[in-house]
Amino acid sequence: MSTRDAITQNFWLKLISLLLATMIWFAISGVQMNTRADRTLLGHSERMLKGVPITVMKSAADLRAFQMEPSTVDLTLSGPTSQVQALTPQQVEVFINLTDVHDTPGLSKKIQVRTPGGIEVVQVSHSEARVTPTNLN
Repeated sequence: MSTRDAITQNFWLKLISLLLATMIWFAISGVQMNTRADRTLLGHSERMLKGVPITVMKSAADLRAFQMEPSTVDLTLSGPTSQVQALTPQQVEVFINLTDVHDTPGLSKKIQVRTPGGIEVVQVSHSEARVTPTNLN
């Protein structure tokens, strides 16, 4: 069999196979790319907010005061560039929920973050805060 016959025999099947292999290669290499780089191209960006205060959420009947360590966190947020650039620290809620705490000194609670729609939390400088009831005597 000559080289020309090897190429021209079943030519359309070979061409379709080559096209499918190329498409599969592009699909797999696209998945392996870093998604943050893709987001930057699509108008996404990240922004860091420093020193955002942590709010204590507690029952209205609970008159105790609490001290937290840390009392602020640094946040890295991601989202559409226009939303991220317009974002103010007042639009981000950083809090710990003490509605289920009755009488436990020296407690560590998870820090929770709520952001406006379309904004994602990438990183929080601290995951927990140490909570200590203070005496108001």
